[in-house]
Amino acid sequence: MRSGVSRIRGALLLTLSAVLVAGCQSAVDLQQQAASGSSTAACRPGGTLVVANAQPPIPGRILAQGAANLFWVRGVFETLLAVKNGDVKNPEPLLASAWKLGADDRSAVLTLRQGVTFHSGRPFTAADVLYTFEQALTPASPSIDKQIIGGWQIEATGDHEVTIRSKTALSPVLASVLDDTPIVDSETYAGLADGSKIIGTGPFKVEEYQPGSQIVLVRNDKYWQQGLPHLDRIENVVIPDSTAQLAALRSSRAQLAGGLTTQDAQTVTRQGDQFQLQDTLQAAYSLVLDTTSGVFADKTVRQAVGYAIDRDRIKQQVFGGLGTTAGLIWPPGDTYPKDLENTYRYDPAKARQLIQQAGATGAAVPITIINNPQLQAEYQIIANNLTDVGLKPNLVALAAPDYQARLAAQKGGNYLSFRGVADTPSLIAQTNPDVRLQGAHRQFGSPEYTALVQGLVEAGSGPDAAKAVHDLTAYMLDQAVQHVVVTTPGIMVRSTAVGGTTFTSGGLLSRETCLVR
Repeated sequence: MRSGVSRIRGALLLTLSAVLVAGCQSAVDLQQQAASGSSTAACRPGGTLVVANAQPPIPGRILAQGAANLFWVRGVFETLLAVKNGDVKNPEPLLASAWKLGADDRSAVLTLRQGVTFHSGRPFTAADVLYTFEQALTPASPSIDKQIIGGWQIEATGDHEVTIRSKTALSPVLASVLDDTPIVDSETYAGLADGSKIIGTGPFKVEEYQPGSQIVLVRNDKYWQQGLPHLDRIENVVIPDSTAQLAALRSSRAQLAGGLTTQDAQTVTRQGDQFQLQDTLQAAYSLVLDTTSGVFADKTVRQAVGYAIDRDRIKQQVFGGLGTTAGLIWPPGDTYPKDLENTYRYDPAKARQLIQQAGATGAAVPITIINNPQLQAEYQIIANNLTDVGLKPNLVALAAPDYQARLAAQKGGNYLSFRGVADTPSLIAQTNPDVRLQGAHRQFGSPEYTALVQGLVEAGSGPDAAKAVHDLTAYMLDQAVQHVVVTTPGIMVRSTAVGGTTFTSGGLLSRETCLVR
């Protein structure tokens, strides 16, 4: 059985092929690491963890990343490798017990773990890996990585062995791709769409799913790794309001919360030692503009928006001073175009002048957001900024499923987005929905843009990479289709009674999470 596969992820990077060539670690090693860390040293067995999340779970989107599934999906579904807490140089085995790159960096052989079963009792084999990646490539799949997956050939070379072949170098992308693709059960996959069947290989099974309200996980007593998970039960409850999440934490009704405003998170963590801030992966918050119609078809007006946004105010008031406002989507690294930082500085007078010159004063500007507190707060400042320079913004706030569906159909118009950016530029260019060529959410494209993105991907990590990144960045800034507002770590609040809160790109690796007192 063979399937075309090519994928790069939007959240983590891998740069050294030696990391993958040497990648082999036993389950015992993993368990010892989990037990030796300071956050898990005092783990007590059992107990119930209650997680408050601003977004309702979306089982039909487990092949994508997002806040809705952040706290539960990696407890039920497992990936072949785990890149924990952004440590891309040290991926760890999960459903793949070992892996090795070919000398030409165009092939990889994965040894799959034996003795693993789905929650239904069916054994996990190489056929499940092929099936999962085939589903990731279907038109209905929410995977952000189709562009890369489509360039791979995957073959089951044994019941518990998979070989991947690629036309391009695997070392920059393989660990991220494998970390980002949870293995699904072919017999029940269709049930994910409505949540009627949620079956994986993970340390927890789904006991109850109430759409829009909660998802409850219970310990999988037949989990393949002895001694894990630590917890007996995880209750993921939906609490959209940041103030209500604070109340849940303070009353001990919840021990973990995601989706609070940064100010609320900092407030509760500064009032003693009961709670701590827990960073998740870096994300870029951006305003993406629709160039196909309306006022933003004019590049001058798009550039004016860049000068209108008070990024420092957003950083301070919305994100509590955390993060950077350099205006670039790439993380720091050897190819980072530092000379292009702060191309658009806050200058409302200049923005107002450009809008007047373009004859756009008074133009209506609808902006679509996911209905969560952080984005609402960011929108309010941007709306005030745009009003100040002569535009008329109005808010379109949607529930997460509706927002995702609208953007996927390229009907989002102007929208606020937040995307993981702990990747190499090559990874981001191929997977970020606001940047990539295939399946993009933005409503903009040009032959020049296509050529520049392709040039960056082809450059890989070679000697032309820095110039390719610089050229693409300069073009993106000139076109002003995407204004990166703030890049900041994702924030959640954790009770100090909870340990082992390690994250992968897909969310909390809850097999290691525990109560420590």
